[in-house]
Amino acid sequence: MAQLTQEFFKKILQMEGGFQNMPDDNGNYACGQLIGTNMGVSAVALREWWGRCPSVEDMRNLSQKQAFDFYAWYFDRANLYPIENQELFEFLGNNTMGSPTAAARTEQKVLNRLGYNVAIDGQRGPATVKALNAAWTRDPNRLWNEIRAEWIRYLQSINKPQFLPGWMSRLNRHYPEKGTATDNIIWLAPLAVLALLLITRK
Repeated sequence: MAQLTQEFFKKILQMEGGFQNMPDDNGNYACGQLIGTNMGVSAVALREWWGRCPSVEDMRNLSQKQAFDFYAWYFDRANLYPIENQELFEFLGNNTMGSPTAAARTEQKVLNRLGYNVAIDGQRGPATVKALNAAWTRDPNRLWNEIRAEWIRYLQSINKPQFLPGWMSRLNRHYPEKGTATDNIIWLAPLAVLALLLITRK
């Protein structure tokens, strides 16, 4: 089963950075006020976790331990820990940080295209998780690439052009398409060396 490791948490910190409060980002608002985000923890999600409205100072002073504990709660709430593969868990976790409902709907749309009959309801329930694990076992590259492409379509549909380059840079750097030309080069390089040795022996 997957888990929130310190390595993954460090990657989250690297991707998200520290405190910011951008007025055109809906995730920065809670209880009708501009609160901001910190380490990727949105004001809305922090309110749900704490059960009260956070202040700007609360968000500014959020500690790394609090952020880690938040993500441990957040990923459990999104039913991500039953994902069997750690790499898939982290990829889906990244999308879930953007929007848990949209991330689950993205997965469900892809699963249906791959022949798994799951409800497209934006809730990552047991049936969706079971299908994700089965699809990963069957063809991990295809599942990864299809979810990635569907997630990009979702990001483009938000109509926030000022954020899209950053979102795409994050995907390309940390969650690139699988089976790309670079991957093929890595696998083909040993074969090329072997072929060269065989030629020189003749």
